[in-house]
Amino acid sequence: MKIKQTLPLIIILVILGGCQFSEAQLPETKAFQDEFTREFMDSTEEVKDGYYLFRSKTDRYTMLFPEDAEIASGAFYERNKDSFENLSFVDYSREENYNYTYDAMYSSHRKKEVEINLRGLSRRVGYDGGYQEIEEGNTLIYLAKEQEVIENEDRKRIVYRFFSYIVPKGGSFGIEYIYSSHCYDETNCKMDPKKEEEKALMLMKSVHFNMD
Repeated sequence: MKIKQTLPLIIILVILGGCQFSEAQLPETKAFQDEFTREFMDSTEEVKDGYYLFRSKTDRYTMLFPEDAEIASGAFYERNKDSFENLSFVDYSREENYNYTYDAMYSSHRKKEVEINLRGLSRRVGYDGGYQEIEEGNTLIYLAKEQEVIENEDRKRIVYRFFSYIVPKGGSFGIEYIYSSHCYDETNCKMDPKKEEEKALMLMKSVHFNMD
């Protein structure tokens, strides 16, 4: 009888123990208020003003994640064990007139396939040009950029796009990172292309690979 009476209490404790944070403890940011997105957050503590640490479910990499971004679930997130992960996340506000879109695709490859992956990235974004190689510690970033003017009826907007292939030195995997930004209303747009590029590069440099 004592065992039967104790079991419900044990089950309740296990369930409560599995909840890392209570709702009251969660930061008032989209990254934590969105149930799916917070599964990827490493901690409720900011690692940089306005950013938390994202930890991949492949456990192969971490990177900075904007506090007001949300990861799109369903068709916009997919993973194959620890060899592939594809996700999109977005931070937008029509009232503040901005839209930031991020795409990150992690995959394994042979060490000599960097050029092949760069050609694949170029095809995906419709780019015909070269890449700048940037060394950041034990990581190499192959970076390119472009801007596109999109016109719909009486509306026009400029989309700033920065994209890269990020690999660890000597590693056999990498990440395609695409960062796009635009204003909803160009007449009141305050986006600075130079600052957008600085932000994109900062985020790309934040990618840290787990080589274990």
